[in-house]
Amino acid sequence: MAGYKNNKKSFLDSFIPRKGDSSADVARKIVTDVSVVVLVVALIVLAWYFVQQAKIKADIKKQQEMHTSISVITQSTTSPPETEETTTETEPPPLVVLDSMTELLNENPDVAGWITVDDTKINNVVLQTDNNEYYLDKDFYGNRNIAGQIYIDYRCIANDYDKNQSDNLIIYGHNQADQTMFGTLKKYKIKKDNTKNFDFYLDHPTFKFSNLYEEYTYKIVAMFVVEVEPYQTRDGVVFDYHNYVNFNKNRTFSDFKENILARTAVNTGVDFNEDDKFVTLSTCSNEFEPSRFVVIGRRVRDGESPEVDVSKAAINEDMLEPDYSYIYSR
Repeated sequence: MAGYKNNKKSFLDSFIPRKGDSSADVARKIVTDVSVVVLVVALIVLAWYFVQQAKIKADIKKQQEMHTSISVITQSTTSPPETEETTTETEPPPLVVLDSMTELLNENPDVAGWITVDDTKINNVVLQTDNNEYYLDKDFYGNRNIAGQIYIDYRCIANDYDKNQSDNLIIYGHNQADQTMFGTLKKYKIKKDNTKNFDFYLDHPTFKFSNLYEEYTYKIVAMFVVEVEPYQTRDGVVFDYHNYVNFNKNRTFSDFKENILARTAVNTGVDFNEDDKFVTLSTCSNEFEPSRFVVIGRRVRDGESPEVDVSKAAINEDMLEPDYSYIYSR
């Protein structure tokens, strides 16, 4: 028809500013374009996140398959017993890698052990390298992954004859929302205003850690939330639990014991002394940033039953918690 003008707009005209558009149309199109770009980027990031989570779960499953169970748990040291016939000091027998650790160690020389906490998702290989940053965002194979790996503080000696091992092995893991790594360690978290997890402790008062040569059971002696930075406390003093690797004049056992007994949410009734070996499990907490949730276990002694008399356990009504009102007011 003569004089008819086609005003139909293309799809792109709705997004791309054109000559003749009003200021309002240009502004609307720019806002729409920016929104679309933000949405696309968000979808890409979300997809990447889920791919990362799927990969780490697949890796954990593979590592669990490589890690065979041990039918007999030994608590003895690797040094030979003394006899009346022993007149001179003899060399201890060589350390032998557990069958359960061999395949994992062949895959990655950074393998240092295995951690298991019953009725949680914690059933993982434990790694160790020469720093505390590498496995924060690397997977078992050294590929970048936001979940990282569970790893031992580089300062700790975990794999040596018993007498040479560190007094306290500090083991770190991310508090993952999908419950991988140390995401379920919070099952032990108990606070003054929320003690519902006490029953979980009563049913699970121990955990297991295996180095490359032996598997050990640890009786839990403390669990608590703690500050990280001096500015989070009124007096500028924080309990640097992660620096108690070996007890000495600068980090004494008495200070360690006093601090963890003051802070623990549960008085477990488990005795411990300077001659014991400890494992400290550390993860991020969500009360404030930064904060940590810590569970400390004492190794079962030679000849001691791994059973814990939980009838002695009680909520610590005087637990020393972070000063939440002070922290939140800053």
